[in-house]
Parts: sequence; structure tokens; C-alpha cells
Amino acid sequence: MKVTTEKGFREKIRTACRGVGTYREEFESLIFRLAELYVRREKTKEDFRKSGGSAIITQTNKGGAEYFVKNPLLAEIDFVDKTILDMEKELGLTPAAIRKINEAALGKKPQDENDPLAAALGELKLFKTGS
Repeated sequence: MKVTTEKGFREKIRTACRGVGTYREEFESLIFRLAELYVRREKTKEDFRKSGGSAIITQTNKGGAEYFVKNPLLAEIDFVDKTILDMEKELGLTPAAIRKINEAALGKKPQDENDPLAAALGELKLFKTGS
């Protein structure tokens, strides 16, 4: 079942945060705003589909000349997606953010000093320096 309400998105966000070990009650205001953005994105995507789903639309200026522009609904989706990603990072819901906030959430094991492969990879130089 697809989540489409703010309440549903809030619970989904909380569940995701708990799943990676980053949930804190202090994050509730951010969770509320993120849920609002998810609903806004869904509504804007629906409006975009109803408008024909074209990435480029024709507009007419005051002089009557027509020109092509990026569909403002698509621009709105892009903006909301970027904002959502930024907020997800703040909540620790992206892989990089999880590593920064909670290394254990990814199950990363400490490197064994006696591991010959790890030692070899540690000595591997990826870029040639000098001439």
C-alpha cells in the first residue's frame, strides 16, 4: 500500500530512523516537515502527470512569440527532491549520513590488522605521483 498522507509518511520516516538507529524525539519537527515535503512531491508529481508529463512546455510572451521552457512542475519536483535529500541526510537516512552518525548502523566491522588483503589494499596507490 502506497503512503500518501502526512501521518503515513511521518510513521514511515520514524520507522526508517529507528531501523538505522538515528531516531531521536528531538527530530520530530524535522520529521513533520519532511513528511509535508513527501506529500508535496506526490501532489506535484500527480499534477505533472495530469498536465501531460512533458519536460518541456511552450509559453507565449507578451508579444505573442512562443518559446520553450522547462516545465515548472518538473522544476518543482527537482527542488522538492533536493530538499528531501538534504533533510534525509540530517536524519541519517542516506548511506553517507548513516556512516557519519552511526558506523554500527551499516554493520561495518573493524579492519583486522592481520588481514593480508586489507594490508595490500591499504598500500595500493591509485594515482601515480611525480613523473
